[in-house]
Amino acid sequence: MRNSLVEEIDKKTYNPNVYYTTADPQSRSYRPKNGISKNATSQYRSVKRINYSLADMEAKLYTQKKETGQTDENTGMKGSTLEALEKFTPQQIIQSKRRFMELDTENLQDLSDIPSLLSSLTGMNKDKIDSNTTTITNADSDAASRANRNKYEIPKMQVSYRSTKPPKPKKKNTNRIASLKKIMLTKRPLNTYLDMMNQVDRSIILQNLSNKKYFKVLSLITICSICGGFDSISGCVKCGDKICSLNCFTLHNETRCTQR
Repeated sequence: MRNSLVEEIDKKTYNPNVYYTTADPQSRSYRPKNGISKNATSQYRSVKRINYSLADMEAKLYTQKKETGQTDENTGMKGSTLEALEKFTPQQIIQSKRRFMELDTENLQDLSDIPSLLSSLTGMNKDKIDSNTTTITNADSDAASRANRNKYEIPKMQVSYRSTKPPKPKKKNTNRIASLKKIMLTKRPLNTYLDMMNQVDRSIILQNLSNKKYFKVLSLITICSICGGFDSISGCVKCGDKICSLNCFTLHNETRCTQR
């Protein structure tokens, strides 16, 4: 029985987080080391064993913590309310409460019910709340009108810098390949181009077409099927059309080649 007990450590070095089951050392009697004979009577009191309930101790500990926490929260809330009453006016407090309730409302149609709900919570009159506070929509419109009133436009004559350097002329698109590509992608027939020409150019073309000598001379000249050039003429391997340069060849492959 003596070996099964756990002796308590010194109170000076006692750690309250460590749990011990032991007897009170003051009520513990002294037993001599030499021992006592069988015939001798025992003059010491038996050590009283104390049983601790860990569940009861934890329950008491947590309930005490909760009670102290609630008291601290209540005192903190009272202190915060007193500070708010000292810093802000009742009108500002009601306005902040109404703004918080409006922001917490999911449906905008329920905003009209907030003054009645706020009057039931605070005890103030509903008409007084409406007259002393503003809604979110009114506040937004007031802020927008205030921003428009405070808007300051700087005159452009003071900001703009007039340079003495003349402006750069805009570059014209002189890329012949790009213009040809644009024309070929439109796929317009020949009569539309003839209609766009003036009377002189159209008469020259029609007269040359009707002249047999012109056809005889024209048949001897091989021109490019893209740009109309006649220098360094070569033919497409796929379709046989005449091409004069690499740019015309790429444009021919993109637009004119029938075997692509």
